[in-house]
Amino acid sequence: MQINPRCCNPRESSVQPKSQRVLQQPVKSHKATGTNLDLFGDIELDVADKLDAYEHKGPWTNRLVLGDSLQVMNSLLEYEGMGSQVQMIYFDPPYGVKYGSNFQPFVRKRDVKHGPDDDMIREPEMVKAYRDTWELGLHSYLTYLRDRLYLAKQLLAPTGSIFVQISDENIHHLREILDEVFGSENYAGQIAFFKTSSQSTTSIPSVCDYLLVYAKNIAQQRYYPLTRPKAPGEVGAKQYTSIFSPDLTEMRAMSNEELSGVSPIPAGWKIGALGPISSPGYQEARSQPYDFRGISVPCPRNRHWSYDPSPGKEMDRLAAKNRLWWTGSNLRTVLLLDDNPITYFDNVWMDTGTGSFTEDQVYVVQTAEKVVGRCIQMATDPGDLVLDITCGSGTTAYMAEQWGRRWITCDTSRVPIALARQRLLTSTFPWYRLKEPSKGPAGGFVYERKQNKRGEEVGGLVPRITLKSVANDEDPKVEVLADRPETNNKITRICGPFTVEATIQAAMTMEDDVPMASPQPTASGSPRAYLDRMIEVLRQSKTLRLPGNVTLELENVSALADREYLHAEGVARNGTEKRIAVVFGPQDGAIGSEYVFNAHTEALQQGYQQLFLFGFAIDAKAREMLAKLKLSTTYVAVTPDVVMSDLLKTSKSSEIFSITGLPDVRLEEEAGNDKDGAPLYRVVIKGLDIFRPDTMETDEIPAENLPCWMLDSNYNGMAFFASQVFFPKTSAWENLRKSLEGQFADSVWEHLAGTVSEPFALGDKKRIAVKAIDERGNELMVVKSAGGVN
Repeated sequence: MQINPRCCNPRESSVQPKSQRVLQQPVKSHKATGTNLDLFGDIELDVADKLDAYEHKGPWTNRLVLGDSLQVMNSLLEYEGMGSQVQMIYFDPPYGVKYGSNFQPFVRKRDVKHGPDDDMIREPEMVKAYRDTWELGLHSYLTYLRDRLYLAKQLLAPTGSIFVQISDENIHHLREILDEVFGSENYAGQIAFFKTSSQSTTSIPSVCDYLLVYAKNIAQQRYYPLTRPKAPGEVGAKQYTSIFSPDLTEMRAMSNEELSGVSPIPAGWKIGALGPISSPGYQEARSQPYDFRGISVPCPRNRHWSYDPSPGKEMDRLAAKNRLWWTGSNLRTVLLLDDNPITYFDNVWMDTGTGSFTEDQVYVVQTAEKVVGRCIQMATDPGDLVLDITCGSGTTAYMAEQWGRRWITCDTSRVPIALARQRLLTSTFPWYRLKEPSKGPAGGFVYERKQNKRGEEVGGLVPRITLKSVANDEDPKVEVLADRPETNNKITRICGPFTVEATIQAAMTMEDDVPMASPQPTASGSPRAYLDRMIEVLRQSKTLRLPGNVTLELENVSALADREYLHAEGVARNGTEKRIAVVFGPQDGAIGSEYVFNAHTEALQQGYQQLFLFGFAIDAKAREMLAKLKLSTTYVAVTPDVVMSDLLKTSKSSEIFSITGLPDVRLEEEAGNDKDGAPLYRVVIKGLDIFRPDTMETDEIPAENLPCWMLDSNYNGMAFFASQVFFPKTSAWENLRKSLEGQFADSVWEHLAGTVSEPFALGDKKRIAVKAIDERGNELMVVKSAGGVN
């Protein structure tokens, strides 16, 4: 298996170019609401200046990969030489072996339950992934974890860290495996973070998940402590419950209203607390009584003054600045909240809950953005590479994009890939000012010291004033708060370039002793046994009615033992008999275009009159090429219930098959020409048809009900480059709409959620490609040339 870093894999590769280009063309022709023009043109910023994205220098594009994480990591190591180049890995594996908690079968449906058949995933790759876990229970689960952690260690840079998210169900097992793979000496900590309120009534409520953190090498680990502002009376500032007059000569306790922020503190007064002034251990010179304003104050037994008590030295200077306070029995120091307004995060995060009141949740097992964002800030610098081998809703990619890190993420299921692509393409991010724009994010962000009207530190540079620096009139140490870089509010930042790729499935052999289709034996047995089972399924179905009044007789289908690509043969009737060839797709993957071509060639050579492909999935490019083959070739979708019947309770033979057509797309000429005089065109997508052989009816899916469709306006036949992207009937564009509120008419957002493309000129290839994404994340692609204009 090899993943081409530039998406030349013709099977399931698509390229998302610079995201502002995807958005510029649709929004450029829609005038901003209320915009006036002067005599010399539009005085507003050009859309290219309003929408921009970070670009990483060098030959790099972020990557969204459809494929098993083990294959992807092996490819990154063996084929692309990326060992020791990843700064951070985020791994959010299944928390256990239950089915419903691990997968989401539909793009628009988040509710997944463990029992019902309707909630079970239907992707063959995911069926296989779950089978491997389910087959041997905990043993398979732990093997799954160990294998991926072993490769993760090889990918990590010497300064890198891995964060593994888990619940309390299997955290003890995971800790043992991490100790085995990374070494217990490289354990860097365990973080508990609040997820949501528990509904459990039969046991102790579980309201948090955990992060286990390990370094590649603890001695070289890159680590930045996380900070947060202090709040009076809260963790990190519990003792700060008093206020002092402007000259620090008066002190009183804060009222409850002042502590809660309901009532302001008096102007000029400062929040503070009384602190210790002595340290453990007797020292002759520093343990003598100190004369404080005529009062001889003895040093506590077996302690010494923390500051030099010599005349004119530190203690006297602090006293002169009213930083010493006599309580009547003890001498204390005056600590002001403004001196050190930040505190450090510990390993319990209570502000990370997800849900409708915190952030949009699009995936059933979605991780809070705060959690991943903090991990990224803790372990990486801008420009570093972050890898997430369990994409899910794409939270890691989203947060890496926000904070200027490079990223790679993968998932076995097409649903998360579809969700992550939509989330990235429609998201907006703050434009953090770059310290060295020529280097991109790798040059770092700009940080400044700022204060609000109340004198609170709100910038990214915060001074830490110590009493020793006050006593010695020293400049305070300045802390950098990584999450407070300076922003340019005139630019709405959108997602930078990324590719969408897929792993290449291994070829299937008919030899029982060499099961190349799967490196390890599976519950389904050898490829030969799988094909025998598929042939038996066809025989039991007896007949299959197809569009055009064609009846395929399945009862007499017989296996072919001496063919390289063809698996079986049978008879089709449509007034006359036709000799047909049958090919079965892999049980845990999609039928690829190369296999289709080879099977078609063999069928022609053997004199067959028609070719049928029975599979659980087919690549978009392979599906599109069927109409171009010399021999009539039909793809018949087989419900994955066939290979997972032991997991499902019911399986009706009449509902085994379906035939999905290509997207109904029109390439139409548009009035006018572009600035270079080239004629303009537009694409109109009508919908998608699914033929149901059991009812002989066609389900028509209107284009406005498709989760997503994309246009490549200059298709090169190798990789799909999205030039325009549309998400019909969703609120996907709301983030961008809010960011550009008032700058564009409502029509632009209706257009981006519509079924008609923006006018465009054909490129040098003189052909376009359109990909439609269905509810299960499947991609269906159709190609149109200039000669096919309607």
